[in-house]
Amino acid sequence: MSRLVKLCVFLLVLLLGVIFHLRNAQLVVIDYYLGTLELPFSATLVFVLSFGVVLGILASIPARIRLKRENARLLKQVSITEKEVNALRVIPVKDNI
Repeated sequence: MSRLVKLCVFLLVLLLGVIFHLRNAQLVVIDYYLGTLELPFSATLVFVLSFGVVLGILASIPARIRLKRENARLLKQVSITEKEVNALRVIPVKDNI
């Protein structure tokens, strides 16, 4: 069922993208230092949004690396603590009565 919902959402987004492209087919002039480039407005928008996504992913990489290191450290600490608890369970309890 989940695949069907994902497929429907994908087709809906694709249809909206095609409609957006057909309604906004004007050319946009992009002027950069080395020259100019004329692209359809929708292609320019897709390029800019994709570039923003890539920049966002690149910006989140250091935080992900830091969290993975912290997770590995905490897992090691849990393993050591479990070994200590298991060792304490083996020690017999003496009654002083």
